[in-house]
Amino acid sequence: MPMRAKPFPRGLGALSLLLSTGLLVQCAKFKGTVVTVSPNPLEVHADSVKYSVKVTVPPKSGFRRKSTYVGKLVVKNGSNRYEIKTVTISADQYPKKQLKNEGVTLSTQGIFAFQEGMDGGQLTAENSYERKGKTFDLPDVELAPCCITTSRLVDARPYVLYEQHTYTSKRPISLEALFQFPQNVYLIQPGEYERQAVKDIVAFLQKKYPATSVTLAGYASPEGRFKRNQFLSLNRYKEVQKWLIEQMRKEGYKEYLDSTFFKVSATPQDWEGFKQNLAQTSLPEDVKQQIVQVIASNMNPDAKEQKVMQLVGGPKEVEFILAPLRRTQVRLEGFSGRLSDEQIDSIANAFLSGALTQEALLNALAQEELYFATTRQKDPSRRERLLKAYTSRYSQDHRALNDLGALAVLGGRLDEAMDYLNTASRYSANNPAILNNMGLVYAARKEYAQAAQSFQASYAARPTPEAAFNLGVIYEKTAQYAAAAEAFNNAGELPGAQYNAGLSRLLMNDLAGAKVALEKSLQQNPNSALSHYVLAIVGARSADNNLLITNLRKAVQLNRDLAKKAQNDLEFRKQRDSAEFKAALNP
Repeated sequence: MPMRAKPFPRGLGALSLLLSTGLLVQCAKFKGTVVTVSPNPLEVHADSVKYSVKVTVPPKSGFRRKSTYVGKLVVKNGSNRYEIKTVTISADQYPKKQLKNEGVTLSTQGIFAFQEGMDGGQLTAENSYERKGKTFDLPDVELAPCCITTSRLVDARPYVLYEQHTYTSKRPISLEALFQFPQNVYLIQPGEYERQAVKDIVAFLQKKYPATSVTLAGYASPEGRFKRNQFLSLNRYKEVQKWLIEQMRKEGYKEYLDSTFFKVSATPQDWEGFKQNLAQTSLPEDVKQQIVQVIASNMNPDAKEQKVMQLVGGPKEVEFILAPLRRTQVRLEGFSGRLSDEQIDSIANAFLSGALTQEALLNALAQEELYFATTRQKDPSRRERLLKAYTSRYSQDHRALNDLGALAVLGGRLDEAMDYLNTASRYSANNPAILNNMGLVYAARKEYAQAAQSFQASYAARPTPEAAFNLGVIYEKTAQYAAAAEAFNNAGELPGAQYNAGLSRLLMNDLAGAKVALEKSLQQNPNSALSHYVLAIVGARSADNNLLITNLRKAVQLNRDLAKKAQNDLEFRKQRDSAEFKAALNP
């Protein structure tokens, strides 16, 4: 009699290995098994696929002593073939009565690393039956499609942290000078211009540094009549002000010559200064105390002066206290001159173009100017050249070493990056930028535990959005979706953060939370094709057809490659045959 096999049931649920009468003769009357797999379809999480397989040998199936069922689990996708696991059931392991009346059920779990070639394939059981040393091949059975790969849509861009420069072209500076005057004189004496403090003010003005204000305080000593001292203190500061205005006009400070630029005051009788100088004398303490009491009294100014002079011992004895009080104090506030941003760029670009040697570069720019110059270069290779020139002289500056490590990370030079970063950490322990960038090296090597530790330490040292984002990527890649969502929220407005937060919530099956985060992502970047695509998946999972179709159409408009992905994406397996779905793929 010719052999005819019954058609095998196929689909996404339980699949039976039911054999025809003719084949049963060849397989020693073995009537087959029932095999199911979960989840169905298979899903990728943490770059791996977890699955459970249940194999049932029904009672009275003809499964008897010296018989073995072998099911080899394989992912097949065209010419690609990936062996996963072999399930074996030996009849000799079970009582004869159980085989006849109850049958046998074997459940097993496993995990396998996902490979790109598996996508679009099928988990298949390659079945055989062995009896008394003979092997009978049974038909292959497709168990579940492979795979839902939504978890692999994470935006894993690396966020490096560069160090911060401290350079500013405006460094606050203050200069103080003192003009002394003879008794009863308010004109500046020629020798006063030779004081170094006065020369420093002149040099400041000659260099045309920005000035913000000048404070002038004129003083007169307490001897003499009050009105005369008032006149002297006022005119002493006015003479110095007149001299300053002449100097500033000479150097082109026209905008500084209005009255608001100068802060002026006059003290006709400088008793406070008198008390300070008195404390330095060798007069008896009781005499000093009497003098202080007179100064603090409400006596007439001229009577007060006479009483004090009397206690000191007369005009000649008091002169060494009074002479320093005849003065004008000057305080100039402004900014010292440093190179402008444009000047620094010009010198750096001359070196980068070959017009300036490295030695000339190092001599032309001070340390902070040169480091600042490296931060202003947008091209990574140019920035790297400047940083290497910088480290040739400042080899222990962790900032430059960290930045070189960051550039090496972005260039995929992981060993070089870690060398730079390890050296940088010796000069700056627990540095958040260095720790973050080390985490990126570990992440690129798929050393996720070490990467998470580095990002956590970086965030603890200084909570930056970059470290939070990078940590979220590690959590997502290790299927810690709740922790990932929280980390991405801590990344704030960083590009990609809200998208990843939405993806993480989708993978937690928090569809409402996913929708909110993805819509925030689209507010930041309306042209994010992946945000629209994942929102379409939210629509598919929540049976919101309008959300699905609207966002899928927009995603395909922004990125035509997503049409092919959606056509094969198992997230849309229930909708792919609808006219609306097909139309969305061809907007």
